[in-house]
Amino acid sequence: MNEFRALRLVGGIIAAAGGLLCVTAVIATFAVGFDGGANIGAGLLLLVGVPVAIGGGAILLVAAVGSLVRRRGRTSDA
Repeated sequence: MNEFRALRLVGGIIAAAGGLLCVTAVIATFAVGFDGGANIGAGLLLLVGVPVAIGGGAILLVAAVGSLVRRRGRTSDA
């Protein structure tokens, strides 16, 4: 397993965890009903979930660019 494949795996896991946190926050927001107050727990989940998802996406982007650069380097040498 090369480093870009490992980076894609780690980025995918982190992005999935962030997405799961965000989906849980949305479900928690609509599950409790609207009583006029703020749902602090759902807000905290979203506050944690969004940066985790963005970080996972950034890792996936770095892995994709690195993989493309490596692939371009192979074809230009041949």
